[in-house]
Amino acid sequence: MSGGRTTRIMVKPMPSREPQSSIDISLAPDLSALRMLAQAIQEFGTAHALSLDLQSRLNLVLDELVTNSVCYALPDLADPELRLRLFVDQDTIVAQIEDNGEAYNPFEEAPEPDTSLGLAERPIGGLGVFFVKKLTDSSTYERIDGRNRITLKTAIGGQACDE
Repeated sequence: MSGGRTTRIMVKPMPSREPQSSIDISLAPDLSALRMLAQAIQEFGTAHALSLDLQSRLNLVLDELVTNSVCYALPDLADPELRLRLFVDQDTIVAQIEDNGEAYNPFEEAPEPDTSLGLAERPIGGLGVFFVKKLTDSSTYERIDGRNRITLKTAIGGQACDE
């Protein structure tokens, strides 16, 4: 699947009165790119003094969504594209994931998992999206110009998990 594609990471300042920066990542549709994703999240987290808990939650949800794109949305495309933008907006981390795969809204179309069942009894599907919803403060889907865009927002210092 790698086909000579590369992963590029750029950290660049965004124009603003407050100090902000963003990470724009163009990922090859290959699961090995998840290592670069984890490294970029760690570097971004360190630059913004994010807690290790928040960095771990970001890594988990972004890993899940990127894996879904790589495995389900992009494999049959001649020229697959996958992008991630990660930035701070006041006291909120915003992550946007885009791909050029078939239209698919995981927040409406993924099956709702029955969390009362044991792992062996659960059908496959929906658990990753369930975690994305639980570990972020908001998660939205849009179809824009033939692209899927998922936007996640998580408050810095907030705790999205039910305790």
